[in-house]
Amino acid sequence: MIEKLYSLLFYASAEPEDLKSCRAEIQQSNKKKLISYLSISCVFLFALALLSLMSIGREVLWRNHFAYGIGLAVCIGLLLVAKVFPDKNGWLLIWEMYAFEAAIYVLGIYIGVVSTTDQPATSFLAFLLAVPLVFIMRPIQRILNIIVFDIAFIVCARIFDEPRIVSMDIINGVVFGILSCILSTFVMTTMYENFIVRSKLSRIAERDLSTGLLNRNAYEEKVRDYPMQCSNTLSCIYADVNNLHELNNTQGHAAGDRMLKVVGRSMQAIFGEENTYRIGGDEFVAFAIDQPTTEVRTMLKHFTDAVEMQGYSVAVGVTTLSAGGIDVDALVKLAEQRMYADKSNHYHHLERTR
Repeated sequence: MIEKLYSLLFYASAEPEDLKSCRAEIQQSNKKKLISYLSISCVFLFALALLSLMSIGREVLWRNHFAYGIGLAVCIGLLLVAKVFPDKNGWLLIWEMYAFEAAIYVLGIYIGVVSTTDQPATSFLAFLLAVPLVFIMRPIQRILNIIVFDIAFIVCARIFDEPRIVSMDIINGVVFGILSCILSTFVMTTMYENFIVRSKLSRIAERDLSTGLLNRNAYEEKVRDYPMQCSNTLSCIYADVNNLHELNNTQGHAAGDRMLKVVGRSMQAIFGEENTYRIGGDEFVAFAIDQPTTEVRTMLKHFTDAVEMQGYSVAVGVTTLSAGGIDVDALVKLAEQRMYADKSNHYHHLERTR
């Protein structure tokens, strides 16, 4: 029972490895949601702030103009951070999501309790049910967040509410808090299940059956994201297997497949599973993010040495560009051109030694 509860709260009843496999997709989804909701919130809060300033005679709107202005400033700041600053490991995104949710909760507490002491706090209760369903987080993170701001709401209700409203707001806060914990746990578990299923199907569709590397489909989908992931440099390593045609003709296609597996797995071991692709019959591409040029050269040497130790040979080309306006197509094209130059030198050398 305790193990099941632990699994539910910390892993949404999924296997840890399954959660790890879909982490990137979840981060991407949360990032898109964050930018969308921040943009909508900026427009909505700007409209409310403007309307409140134009409604000086209407107390309900006028007394909240300061809160709308602060909320608008927070949302604009978070939107700028989300769009400008790179986030390689996902920690910045997590804090941005927490900050956005905190801003919404605090706004709900202010409008529902502090500025409206004679009415039930319906705005905060609505936020308490809706906000935990916006981003995908583990149930324990959701529950802790709900508890923190529900306690803050109850404390503020005791301080600011009129006596006839206090009991109602406290009871509503407890009931809606429990409902929100249950609902968010169910929704988060369902969302994680959906992402895990989609991740497994995607892995099947994006994997090369022969080598196990990411295939051309995955490359086309992800290559545009690399310039946004780097803060210093982005390197492209383009590799092409030498003598594959001759090996297929002399020893059969099984030998050629073994050669491709050796090259692919050697490249993957050096540059990482998520950054290595087989994009053609005997062509491989890998990316190195924020690695110094000397380190990229060292990694490249390790790769070619590992292939040669197995009795094979590859032609390679590498290009490194500084972050800021990187044209990824030009980056890959230049690496490909350098690979063909290396391949030409290889065959010229073979001709001279015969």
